[in-house]
Amino acid sequence: MASHLAACRQCAALHGRTAQLRKNMLSLPAAVAPEGLVTNLQVLASKEVVRHRHMGSLSALLQFWWEGARLVIDNLMRPLAAPVGGGLTSALFIFGTLVPYLGLLRNPAIGNTTALYTESSVESVADSGSKASDDTLLEVQIDGQGKMVDYAVLQGQMNSDVGNFLLFTTYTPATLLQQLTSSRIVIRRSRIVVKG
Repeated sequence: MASHLAACRQCAALHGRTAQLRKNMLSLPAAVAPEGLVTNLQVLASKEVVRHRHMGSLSALLQFWWEGARLVIDNLMRPLAAPVGGGLTSALFIFGTLVPYLGLLRNPAIGNTTALYTESSVESVADSGSKASDDTLLEVQIDGQGKMVDYAVLQGQMNSDVGNFLLFTTYTPATLLQQLTSSRIVIRRSRIVVKG
């Protein structure tokens, strides 16, 4: 090595710089450790000793694994918290703004959401004293199974034909959010009498 350094100027220059750097570093004062370093290291060492002693018990092992899993989950979820929270807030705001226009929450049993059914029957009579027509207008409240719950006669008179018609007819109930629900319908029942 000495003969190579004597012949090679590049390696000799590098060797000289390295030797000077070593000399300068040896002349630096010795670094002093911070005051609390020894105490902190002793506390950490005692915690590790206790952890290793209790590592044999199942509960300590489970607690150790749980703490590690919680740390991993926390580190994974923290970057997603702001985007998920913002997205959920904006979705709720948009949904709340659009609900009145969608008509999803309108109850068919309230307001003017009634269906109009018409039933006509034609009868022939020879008596010239009979009425020419007999119209009955009914408002019927039905349940979710299509059965009559209550009725009101809006026009005309109640008779046995109308009563039998109401009792033995099954209606198609309305739906609210794709669920059958009670509703209100208006029925016009006409009887047309033909003379002669």
